[in-house]
Amino acid sequence: MSSSKNVLLLTGGEGHDFAPMAKFLRGLAERHGWKVTATEDRAVLSSLSASAYAAIVVCTQGGELTTEQGRGLVEFVKRGGGFVGIHGAAASWRGNSDYMAMLGCRLLQRVSPLEFEVEPKDAEHPVSRHFRRFQVQTELYQMEITASDHRTLLATYWQGKTEPVVCVREFGKGRVFYISLGHTVEDFQSDEWQALFLRALRWSTGQAEKPVPKGGVIGYGGAFNMGRHHLNAMKTVGMVPVAACDIDPARMKAAAVDFPDIQTYTSPAEMLAKSDAELLTVILPHNAHAKMVIEVLNSGRHCVVEKPMAITSDEVEAMIAAAEKNRRMLSVYHNRRWDGDFLAIEHVVKHRKMLGDIFKVEMGMGGYGSPGGWWRSHKEISGGIHYDWGAHFMYWALQLIDSPIDWVVATAQKRVWLQVSNEDHLEAYIRFKNGCTLDLEASNIAMIDKPRWRILGVKGAILDRGKDAFELSLHQLGVNNESPMRVRYYPHQSIRYYENVVDHLRLNDPLEVTARKSARVIHLLHTMDRAVLSGRQERVPGED
Repeated sequence: MSSSKNVLLLTGGEGHDFAPMAKFLRGLAERHGWKVTATEDRAVLSSLSASAYAAIVVCTQGGELTTEQGRGLVEFVKRGGGFVGIHGAAASWRGNSDYMAMLGCRLLQRVSPLEFEVEPKDAEHPVSRHFRRFQVQTELYQMEITASDHRTLLATYWQGKTEPVVCVREFGKGRVFYISLGHTVEDFQSDEWQALFLRALRWSTGQAEKPVPKGGVIGYGGAFNMGRHHLNAMKTVGMVPVAACDIDPARMKAAAVDFPDIQTYTSPAEMLAKSDAELLTVILPHNAHAKMVIEVLNSGRHCVVEKPMAITSDEVEAMIAAAEKNRRMLSVYHNRRWDGDFLAIEHVVKHRKMLGDIFKVEMGMGGYGSPGGWWRSHKEISGGIHYDWGAHFMYWALQLIDSPIDWVVATAQKRVWLQVSNEDHLEAYIRFKNGCTLDLEASNIAMIDKPRWRILGVKGAILDRGKDAFELSLHQLGVNNESPMRVRYYPHQSIRYYENVVDHLRLNDPLEVTARKSARVIHLLHTMDRAVLSGRQERVPGED
């Protein structure tokens, strides 16, 4: 196995648009630290050098290899090189027996593109760990495993038979990875496919896994007992909770009961000086996030912070600067990115593109009633009525609307709940540079609620009232279809937040909830405040 990050990408062949596929694969690998040499010339296989490349990625279709080319590839892997085969790699060079023996599987039949479910078969392997079932719509390969030592990591069930989708094996001193998904460049764009590809590069080249970090929290009691929630989530994904801090000694006594082996502190400064926690989650009032997060990052630790990330644009930029300076991970606990309602909407809107181009999104939150506790009632602490659930809503919306923001206008009213300083009612209207508009309403004085979601696209629409399903209306010219249909929410999967954080630190997986994505939410929420005060269209920082 090699510690080199040099990869040879071999593409080309029949029946696929290989130029954009090669461009995407190269860009994905290079964004994650790999150095890629791309070619369509099979002659390079004749003289593969383990000193030049750690792995070869083969994304081809059809054709044959010369004896020298086949021998060069197989010997490269036997000597310790990595092999990552994508889709048509099993439908290539089938006349070369040495290559087919190394691959360890062969294509029996293609099934025209359709939707099917992929599920993990091996939860312990580093390539498939923490994977859940996911849907794809692509060409299905029916495969035969020919090597007795092949290990199927993910598979699908088709016409009474389990069809391998991802399989691996050791070969000599090298490692062979094969994934049957990847018929088009669109297949590469799913989060699951990209995670599998990047893990394949690491595993096939023997890149060592980093240890799972030890975890701790700053802020244990307070709202919803979130300190205990975070430490339990850490335990669930394999982290060891080692520390908790809260200025209230009674809360630290409770933490010691909940986690008998934990170190407890009533001073953040003492915790940062003495604790061996490598990742700390900050659970404090919104206006205290920035200062504490920067101190955690400056102590050399990774940091997760409860949402919202902070209150002002200046604060979030200072937090990101501290993470970059100290080369540490910073993420925000947007665990509701994996709420079942959003996952179902995301699948329909973003993955299946059933609504076509989105041109209008409306979102409503709140109702009629006195605001909650102090941390979410006073603007100087909370940021305002739009910073609580609004942080979730804006994170969701920005995942669905693929465009920079053009401008924001907003209004706010104070009429009923005079004992607190948060707004009673706020409305914001956001225009994106692709022409899509977003209408947000947050209210504590609305006796009739707006729907939770109303999403309009050129081919369909979604209406969601926040129960257990949403209404989906679709239009097809020449088809007399009945609308709306009822689409049930997916199960909540919030534990995927910490799974992703751990896999990012351990395996270098892409971080889903990045500091930059989360900062974009705060830039937008803070711009709403500026628009309320100015009464004009306001520009959002970083959206040029």
